[in-house]
Amino acid sequence: MATALERDDIIVGLRDLVDELRDAGEVAGIRLVGGAALALRYFDRGVTQDLDSLHVHPGSDAAVEAAAARVAERRGWDPAWLNFEVTRADALPTLGRVVEWESVYDEHGIVIEVAAKEALLAMKLRANRPGRDTRDIRLLLGLCAMTSLAEAEELYEDFYPGDSLSDRAIHMVNAILADGPIKAPEAPPRPVI
Repeated sequence: MATALERDDIIVGLRDLVDELRDAGEVAGIRLVGGAALALRYFDRGVTQDLDSLHVHPGSDAAVEAAAARVAERRGWDPAWLNFEVTRADALPTLGRVVEWESVYDEHGIVIEVAAKEALLAMKLRANRPGRDTRDIRLLLGLCAMTSLAEAEELYEDFYPGDSLSDRAIHMVNAILADGPIKAPEAPPRPVI
């Protein structure tokens, strides 16, 4: 049962999650990447099926998963609306450039952060799923003021040293850049969680 989550749903879900964690006396450091991070901080991207989260630190994955399950049950959402699968997918850069994080919530011992746009672009270039990632890559190229394949390759290799863009990613970036200059999207208002 997939749940289609728009930006407002993400915010409400995170607000409920914070309430659950606070009521349970838990502390949690939650870091988001992927579509939810893009929607919360960078641009309107329509819907996402889930919130990709890294392992919780401080705090415990189990406590956050239990709180997220209570939110899912109450809202009728997929129990995996908040998931830690991205950590297992080798998507997060760990050897190169350090991922920077921006806090979107920091109260009561609970912190929610989203990855910086440069790291999100590198991760999207790594995934490079046609159709699914194309618009995100286009808008992230605009946000990062990138105008050439060489700039995209350099950024990617900064985060994933020793790797290079796949042929599919190269084709995708070239096709995006062939459409002309990319205007950076307007950032949405800061989420109130």
